[in-house]
Amino acid sequence: MELSIANFFFFRFLTFIAILCRISGLFIMSPFFGGSMINSKFKIPVVIVLSYAVLYSVPEYIPMDIPAIDIVMICVINFTFGFAAGLIANILFYGLSFAGDIYGYQLGFAAASVYDPLTESENVIVSQLVFLIGTCIFTIIKGPVILLGVILKSFDTVPARVMTLGNEFNLSFSIIMGKVLELGLEVGLPMIVFMLLVTTVLGIMSKLLPQLNVFIVGIPLKILVGMIIIIGLLPVWADIIAKYTFELSDWIWEVMAKF
Repeated sequence: MELSIANFFFFRFLTFIAILCRISGLFIMSPFFGGSMINSKFKIPVVIVLSYAVLYSVPEYIPMDIPAIDIVMICVINFTFGFAAGLIANILFYGLSFAGDIYGYQLGFAAASVYDPLTESENVIVSQLVFLIGTCIFTIIKGPVILLGVILKSFDTVPARVMTLGNEFNLSFSIIMGKVLELGLEVGLPMIVFMLLVTTVLGIMSKLLPQLNVFIVGIPLKILVGMIIIIGLLPVWADIIAKYTFELSDWIWEVMAKF
């Protein structure tokens, strides 16, 4: 028994630490797992148990007699890998928040902000609504399961003993992060177009009916039309979120190839 424990600490303990660092990076930054949505008192034991469960499917042995700088590099690079995977997964929600900001400005709710306990910052109230809707859809289509499966399978491609970042990592990561603007515009563009049409109609009405107070009529009209558009776009949001959720694994594998 003592020999078995000694062998574990000499050959497998550093492998366990490397796995723990990679999964911890994911749980710190990724949607659903990250932030304050799940209590830290629950996340810490889950990360430890999950890392130990994955340990015996990772064939690598990292002995304890390697230099201390190598141990530090293994921990840092594995944590960076998990953190980057979580950040890539958050692209979906950054894009939704960006689209929500567009909605808020178009509806005239830019000044109506609310404190978000998940990101510990103040957001436009419409942005918070879009974010929560996106989180619900992401959870319903098992997005967290997909994300966790990707990080667990990553040990087959990127070894736990990874020591360096590839030269093309920064470029590949930057290109992937550019998806935020693409997703935000894809979700927010319909609102911009409809609000532009409403503004054009109000401008025409102000010319045809000079006695009409466009300012008083325009604000409630924009809010009414905007809320109708948001309700009508819910199925479109669901399709877009589902499409990008299933593309998350491809994005993460693309960046993973640069390690």
